[in-house]
Amino acid sequence: MGNETQALKKSDNATVGADRSEKTGGATVTVASKLPMPLVLQLHDFVERQEVHAGGLHKFKQAEIRRGAPTYKIVGNAFPHNAAPAQMISNNFGITPGIPKAFWDEWLEQHKDMDAVRNGMIFAHSETASVQSMTREKEGIITGFERIDRDHPERHQKGIKKADREAA
Repeated sequence: MGNETQALKKSDNATVGADRSEKTGGATVTVASKLPMPLVLQLHDFVERQEVHAGGLHKFKQAEIRRGAPTYKIVGNAFPHNAAPAQMISNNFGITPGIPKAFWDEWLEQHKDMDAVRNGMIFAHSETASVQSMTREKEGIITGFERIDRDHPERHQKGIKKADREAA
């Protein structure tokens, strides 16, 4: 089993939503995600590489997972139909408290151009109450992953219309 898989399993076994401040020895943030699936946060290092082309060598930078760095899993907002969510949800955002602030700040810097970050689908704050307030402000954000409302399918998915119930 590779190091990346072992690190991921450690993250998967961590209790989601547990206060990790004792383990990290510092400040933590609460992360909100409007994505439906969980997301594993990892740090990367950019390594200079080179390839041989017809015109000579081409140098470029490639991201590699930082070995030995911790990984953290943030929850999404999805849960089985007709069942209660297992995770904390606020205004259709999955809430994950206890992510170390230093880790979050570095992850955010590395992923600032990610669509989910730029469009407000993933964000964090040091106080859970502030995150919940921010989820109210961002409740109207449409991700394209929303469940389709049978009565009004056009609300979240453009181009979808309710079918007529006439028998063929």
